[in-house]
Amino acid sequence: MSKYHFTAAIAAAAAAACLAGVVIPVSAQSYPAKPIRYIIAFPPGGSNDIFARIVGARLSELMATTVIVDNRPGGGANIGAEAIARATPDGYTIGNISATHTINATLYPKLGYDVLKDYTAIIKVAEIPLLLAAHPVLPAKGPKDLIALTKIRALTYGSAGVGTPGHLAAEMLRGYGARQLTHVPYKGGGPAAVDLIAGNIELLFQNMPEMVPFVKAGKMRALAVTSARRDPVLPDTVTMIEAGFPGFDLGNWLEIVGPANIPKDIVARLNSEVGKVLSEPATREKIMAQGFNIVTSTPDEATRFIRSEHEKWGKLVKMSGAKVD
Repeated sequence: MSKYHFTAAIAAAAAAACLAGVVIPVSAQSYPAKPIRYIIAFPPGGSNDIFARIVGARLSELMATTVIVDNRPGGGANIGAEAIARATPDGYTIGNISATHTINATLYPKLGYDVLKDYTAIIKVAEIPLLLAAHPVLPAKGPKDLIALTKIRALTYGSAGVGTPGHLAAEMLRGYGARQLTHVPYKGGGPAAVDLIAGNIELLFQNMPEMVPFVKAGKMRALAVTSARRDPVLPDTVTMIEAGFPGFDLGNWLEIVGPANIPKDIVARLNSEVGKVLSEPATREKIMAQGFNIVTSTPDEATRFIRSEHEKWGKLVKMSGAKVD
Protein backbone atom coordinates (compact mmCIF):
# COMPACT_ATOMS: atom_id res chain seq x y z
CA MET A 1 0.00 0.00 0.00
CA SER A 2 1.37 3.44 -0.93
CA LYS A 3 1.89 6.18 1.66
CA TYR A 4 -1.03 8.10 0.09
CA HIS A 5 -3.40 5.15 0.28
CA PHE A 6 -2.31 4.34 3.88
CA THR A 7 -3.02 7.93 5.01
CA ALA A 8 -6.34 7.94 3.20
CA ALA A 9 -7.30 4.67 4.88
CA ILE A 10 -6.59 6.13 8.33
CA ALA A 11 -8.67 9.22 7.55
CA ALA A 12 -11.52 7.07 6.30
CA ALA A 13 -11.42 4.90 9.42
CA ALA A 14 -11.52 7.98 11.65
CA ALA A 15 -14.47 9.38 9.73
CA ALA A 16 -16.30 6.06 9.98
CA ALA A 17 -15.67 5.94 13.72
CA CYS A 18 -17.15 9.42 14.13
CA LEU A 19 -20.21 8.48 12.07
CA ALA A 20 -20.65 5.38 14.22
CA GLY A 21 -20.62 7.48 17.38
CA VAL A 22 -17.24 6.22 18.57
CA VAL A 23 -15.41 8.80 20.71
CA ILE A 24 -11.75 9.16 19.79
CA PRO A 25 -9.79 9.87 23.00
CA VAL A 26 -8.58 13.43 23.54
CA SER A 27 -4.82 13.77 23.99
CA ALA A 28 -2.90 16.30 26.05
CA GLN A 29 -1.54 17.77 22.79
CA SER A 30 -4.95 19.09 21.74
CA TYR A 31 -6.19 19.75 25.30
CA PRO A 32 -7.78 22.10 26.16
CA ALA A 33 -9.89 22.90 23.12
CA LYS A 34 -12.81 24.44 25.02
CA PRO A 35 -13.55 26.03 28.43
CA ILE A 36 -12.89 24.07 31.63
CA ARG A 37 -15.59 24.00 34.28
CA TYR A 38 -14.30 24.22 37.88
CA ILE A 39 -17.07 23.05 40.24
CA ILE A 40 -17.19 24.27 43.83
CA ALA A 41 -19.62 22.51 46.18
CA PHE A 42 -20.02 25.59 48.39
CA PRO A 43 -21.44 29.12 48.03
CA PRO A 44 -19.34 32.11 46.91
CA GLY A 45 -17.17 33.62 49.63
CA GLY A 46 -15.97 30.40 51.24
CA SER A 47 -12.44 29.01 51.21
CA ASN A 48 -13.11 26.66 48.29
CA ASP A 49 -14.48 29.54 46.24
CA ILE A 50 -11.65 31.93 47.16
CA PHE A 51 -9.02 29.39 46.16
CA ALA A 52 -10.74 28.39 42.92
CA ARG A 53 -11.08 31.98 41.71
CA ILE A 54 -7.42 32.78 42.33
CA VAL A 55 -6.15 29.57 40.73
CA GLY A 56 -8.77 29.49 37.99
CA ALA A 57 -7.85 32.96 36.77
CA ARG A 58 -4.18 31.99 36.34
CA LEU A 59 -5.03 28.62 34.78
CA SER A 60 -7.10 30.46 32.17
CA GLU A 61 -4.01 32.43 31.19
CA LEU A 62 -1.50 29.58 31.28
CA MET A 63 -3.71 27.10 29.42
CA ALA A 64 -5.08 29.66 26.94
CA THR A 65 -8.69 28.81 27.69
CA THR A 66 -11.49 29.94 30.00
CA VAL A 67 -11.78 28.33 33.42
CA ILE A 68 -15.32 28.87 34.67
CA VAL A 69 -15.89 28.65 38.43
CA ASP A 70 -19.26 26.97 38.90
CA ASN A 71 -20.70 27.14 42.44
CA ARG A 72 -23.00 24.19 43.22
CA PRO A 73 -23.81 24.54 46.95
CA GLY A 74 -26.30 22.57 49.00
CA GLY A 75 -26.94 19.05 50.18
CA GLY A 76 -24.05 19.15 52.64
CA ALA A 77 -21.64 19.78 49.73
CA ASN A 78 -22.91 16.63 48.01
CA ILE A 79 -24.66 18.34 45.08
CA GLY A 80 -21.44 19.76 43.72
CA ALA A 81 -19.48 16.63 44.59
CA GLU A 82 -21.89 14.45 42.64
CA ALA A 83 -21.80 16.83 39.68
CA ILE A 84 -18.03 16.35 39.47
CA ALA A 85 -18.31 12.57 39.76
CA ARG A 86 -21.00 12.31 37.07
CA ALA A 87 -19.27 14.53 34.50
CA THR A 88 -17.66 13.21 31.32
CA PRO A 89 -14.06 12.16 32.15
CA ASP A 90 -12.41 14.29 29.48
CA GLY A 91 -10.63 16.88 31.63
CA TYR A 92 -13.19 19.61 30.99
CA THR A 93 -14.81 19.26 34.40
CA ILE A 94 -12.72 19.51 37.54
CA GLY A 95 -13.52 20.60 41.09
CA ASN A 96 -12.40 20.83 44.68
CA ILE A 97 -13.05 18.22 47.30
CA SER A 98 -12.12 18.73 50.93
CA ALA A 99 -12.26 17.03 54.30
CA THR A 100 -16.04 17.53 54.15
CA HIS A 101 -16.34 14.95 51.40
CA THR A 102 -14.34 12.27 53.20
CA ILE A 103 -16.51 13.00 56.25
CA ASN A 104 -19.71 12.67 54.24
CA ALA A 105 -18.74 9.16 53.17
CA THR A 106 -19.45 8.06 56.75
CA LEU A 107 -21.97 10.73 57.75
CA TYR A 108 -24.53 10.00 55.02
CA PRO A 109 -26.10 6.54 54.75
CA LYS A 110 -26.57 6.98 50.99
CA LEU A 111 -24.70 9.18 48.54
CA GLY A 112 -24.85 9.57 44.79
CA TYR A 113 -21.09 9.18 44.54
CA ASP A 114 -18.25 7.24 46.15
CA VAL A 115 -15.32 9.42 47.23
CA LEU A 116 -12.94 6.45 46.88
CA LYS A 117 -14.11 5.23 43.47
CA ASP A 118 -15.74 8.02 41.49
CA TYR A 119 -12.90 10.54 41.27
CA THR A 120 -9.60 10.95 39.51
CA ALA A 121 -7.30 12.66 42.00
CA ILE A 122 -5.29 15.34 40.19
CA ILE A 123 -3.36 17.23 42.88
CA LYS A 124 -3.52 18.11 46.56
CA VAL A 125 -3.23 21.90 46.71
CA ALA A 126 -3.74 23.24 50.23
CA GLU A 127 -3.96 22.57 53.92
CA ILE A 128 -6.27 24.87 55.88
CA PRO A 129 -6.21 25.34 59.64
CA LEU A 130 -9.53 26.02 61.31
CA LEU A 131 -9.87 29.22 63.30
CA LEU A 132 -11.95 29.38 66.46
CA ALA A 133 -13.52 32.85 66.54
CA ALA A 134 -16.10 34.58 68.72
CA HIS A 135 -18.35 37.60 68.40
CA PRO A 136 -16.47 40.59 69.89
CA VAL A 137 -18.99 41.14 72.71
CA LEU A 138 -18.64 37.59 74.02
CA PRO A 139 -16.72 37.75 77.35
CA ALA A 140 -14.13 35.18 76.34
CA LYS A 141 -10.46 35.81 75.64
CA GLY A 142 -9.56 32.20 74.94
CA PRO A 143 -10.89 28.64 74.60
CA LYS A 144 -10.75 27.97 78.35
CA ASP A 145 -13.09 30.94 78.91
CA LEU A 146 -15.56 29.34 76.49
CA ILE A 147 -15.55 26.10 78.42
CA ALA A 148 -16.31 28.02 81.62
CA LEU A 149 -19.17 29.93 79.95
CA THR A 150 -20.82 26.72 78.71
CA LYS A 151 -21.19 25.66 82.34
CA ILE A 152 -23.20 28.81 83.04
CA ARG A 153 -25.32 29.13 79.90
CA ALA A 154 -25.71 27.74 76.41
CA LEU A 155 -23.47 29.12 73.66
CA THR A 156 -24.56 29.01 70.03
CA TYR A 157 -21.99 27.98 67.45
CA GLY A 158 -22.26 27.86 63.70
CA SER A 159 -20.78 25.59 61.07
CA ALA A 160 -20.69 25.17 57.31
CA GLY A 161 -23.08 22.23 57.79
CA VAL A 162 -23.68 19.07 59.77
CA GLY A 163 -20.58 16.88 59.83
CA THR A 164 -18.22 19.50 58.40
CA PRO A 165 -14.78 19.91 60.02
CA GLY A 166 -15.99 22.99 61.91
CA HIS A 167 -18.95 21.09 63.32
CA LEU A 168 -16.82 18.17 64.45
CA ALA A 169 -14.20 20.51 65.93
CA ALA A 170 -16.85 22.26 68.05
CA GLU A 171 -18.26 18.94 69.19
CA MET A 172 -14.76 17.90 70.25
CA LEU A 173 -14.94 20.66 72.89
CA ARG A 174 -17.37 18.48 74.82
CA GLY A 175 -14.53 16.06 75.42
CA TYR A 176 -12.59 18.89 77.04
CA GLY A 177 -15.37 19.84 79.46
CA ALA A 178 -17.78 21.98 77.43
CA ARG A 179 -21.41 21.51 78.48
CA GLN A 180 -24.09 23.67 76.84
CA LEU A 181 -23.45 24.08 73.11
CA THR A 182 -26.18 24.71 70.54
CA HIS A 183 -25.35 23.97 66.90
CA VAL A 184 -26.62 26.20 64.06
CA PRO A 185 -25.67 24.68 60.66
CA TYR A 186 -25.39 26.80 57.49
CA LYS A 187 -24.95 26.04 53.80
CA GLY A 188 -21.32 27.09 53.83
CA GLY A 189 -18.67 28.86 55.86
CA GLY A 190 -19.30 32.25 54.25
CA PRO A 191 -22.91 32.55 55.48
CA ALA A 192 -21.89 31.28 58.93
CA ALA A 193 -19.18 33.96 59.19
CA VAL A 194 -21.67 36.67 58.20
CA ASP A 195 -24.05 35.55 60.94
CA LEU A 196 -21.24 35.52 63.51
CA ILE A 197 -20.50 39.15 62.64
CA ALA A 198 -24.20 39.98 62.93
CA GLY A 199 -24.32 38.42 66.40
CA ASN A 200 -26.80 35.71 65.44
CA ILE A 201 -24.33 33.08 66.63
CA GLU A 202 -21.52 33.41 69.18
CA LEU A 203 -18.82 30.98 68.08
CA LEU A 204 -17.47 29.47 64.90
CA PHE A 205 -14.75 27.00 63.96
CA GLN A 206 -14.16 27.67 60.28
CA ASN A 207 -11.51 27.64 57.59
CA MET A 208 -9.09 30.54 58.08
CA PRO A 209 -9.50 32.08 54.59
CA GLU A 210 -13.14 32.86 55.37
CA MET A 211 -12.33 34.44 58.74
CA VAL A 212 -9.02 36.31 58.53
CA PRO A 213 -10.35 39.46 56.79
CA PHE A 214 -13.05 39.85 59.48
CA VAL A 215 -10.59 39.26 62.32
CA LYS A 216 -8.26 41.90 60.94
CA ALA A 217 -11.20 44.30 60.58
CA GLY A 218 -12.15 43.75 64.24
CA LYS A 219 -15.52 42.20 63.37
CA MET A 220 -14.76 38.94 65.18
CA ARG A 221 -12.22 37.86 67.80
CA ALA A 222 -9.71 35.11 67.02
CA LEU A 223 -9.32 32.74 69.98
CA ALA A 224 -7.21 29.86 68.64
CA VAL A 225 -6.13 27.92 65.55
CA THR A 226 -6.50 24.15 65.29
CA SER A 227 -3.13 23.42 63.66
CA ALA A 228 -0.17 22.05 65.60
CA ARG A 229 1.75 25.31 65.06
CA ARG A 230 0.70 28.95 65.00
CA ASP A 231 -0.23 30.30 61.60
CA PRO A 232 1.93 33.08 60.13
CA VAL A 233 -1.17 34.97 58.99
CA LEU A 234 -2.27 35.40 62.63
CA PRO A 235 0.99 34.85 64.55
CA ASP A 236 -0.38 36.17 67.87
CA THR A 237 -3.23 33.65 67.92
CA VAL A 238 -2.45 30.58 70.04
CA THR A 239 -3.03 27.00 68.95
CA MET A 240 -5.66 24.91 70.71
CA ILE A 241 -2.82 22.77 72.07
CA GLU A 242 -1.08 25.83 73.53
CA ALA A 243 -4.39 26.90 75.06
CA GLY A 244 -4.52 23.70 77.08
CA PHE A 245 -6.30 21.26 74.76
CA PRO A 246 -3.80 18.43 74.16
CA GLY A 247 -4.27 16.49 70.95
CA PHE A 248 -6.49 19.15 69.35
CA ASP A 249 -4.79 19.10 65.94
CA LEU A 250 -7.44 19.23 63.24
CA GLY A 251 -7.72 20.91 59.87
CA ASN A 252 -9.22 21.06 56.43
CA TRP A 253 -7.56 20.61 53.03
CA LEU A 254 -8.28 20.95 49.33
CA GLU A 255 -7.68 18.61 46.43
CA ILE A 256 -8.49 19.17 42.79
CA VAL A 257 -10.18 16.14 41.28
CA GLY A 258 -12.19 15.16 38.24
CA PRO A 259 -14.52 12.27 37.46
CA ALA A 260 -13.05 8.77 37.43
CA ASN A 261 -11.11 7.57 34.38
CA ILE A 262 -9.72 10.83 33.01
CA PRO A 263 -6.90 9.88 30.60
CA LYS A 264 -3.54 9.86 32.35
CA ASP A 265 -1.94 12.36 29.97
CA ILE A 266 -4.71 14.87 30.69
CA VAL A 267 -4.27 14.31 34.44
CA ALA A 268 -0.52 14.87 34.08
CA ARG A 269 -1.14 18.09 32.14
CA LEU A 270 -3.54 19.44 34.77
CA ASN A 271 -1.21 18.44 37.60
CA SER A 272 1.65 20.25 35.90
CA GLU A 273 -0.31 23.42 35.12
CA VAL A 274 -1.77 23.73 38.62
CA GLY A 275 1.70 23.10 40.04
CA LYS A 276 3.04 25.98 37.92
CA VAL A 277 0.32 28.31 39.23
CA LEU A 278 1.07 27.39 42.84
CA SER A 279 4.80 27.93 42.32
CA GLU A 280 4.43 31.55 41.17
CA PRO A 281 5.54 33.92 43.93
CA ALA A 282 2.76 36.45 43.33
CA THR A 283 0.05 33.80 43.28
CA ARG A 284 1.49 32.02 46.32
CA GLU A 285 1.55 35.27 48.26
CA LYS A 286 -2.06 36.03 47.34
CA ILE A 287 -3.25 32.55 48.37
CA MET A 288 -1.22 32.33 51.58
CA ALA A 289 -2.37 35.81 52.66
CA GLN A 290 -5.87 34.31 52.82
CA GLY A 291 -4.80 31.66 55.34
CA PHE A 292 -4.01 28.70 53.07
CA ASN A 293 -0.90 26.58 53.47
CA ILE A 294 0.07 25.65 49.91
CA VAL A 295 1.11 22.09 49.15
CA THR A 296 1.44 20.07 45.95
CA SER A 297 1.46 16.37 45.17
CA THR A 298 1.52 13.79 42.43
CA PRO A 299 -1.82 12.26 41.40
CA ASP A 300 -0.87 9.02 43.17
CA GLU A 301 -0.04 10.88 46.38
CA ALA A 302 -3.37 12.71 46.15
CA THR A 303 -5.20 9.39 45.76
CA ARG A 304 -3.51 7.89 48.83
CA PHE A 305 -4.26 11.02 50.85
CA ILE A 306 -8.00 10.77 50.13
CA ARG A 307 -7.98 7.19 51.39
CA SER A 308 -6.17 8.09 54.62
CA GLU A 309 -8.53 11.02 55.29
CA HIS A 310 -11.54 8.81 54.63
CA GLU A 311 -10.35 6.50 57.39
CA LYS A 312 -9.43 9.29 59.86
CA TRP A 313 -12.62 11.33 59.55
CA GLY A 314 -14.78 8.22 59.50
CA LYS A 315 -13.55 7.39 62.98
CA LEU A 316 -14.23 10.96 64.21
CA VAL A 317 -17.76 10.97 62.81
CA LYS A 318 -18.55 7.74 64.61
CA MET A 319 -17.03 9.01 67.87
CA SER A 320 -18.96 12.31 67.69
CA GLY A 321 -22.30 10.68 66.99
CA ALA A 322 -22.98 13.29 64.27
CA LYS A 323 -25.93 12.46 62.04
CA VAL A 324 -27.71 14.12 59.15
CA ASP A 325 -31.36 15.07 59.57
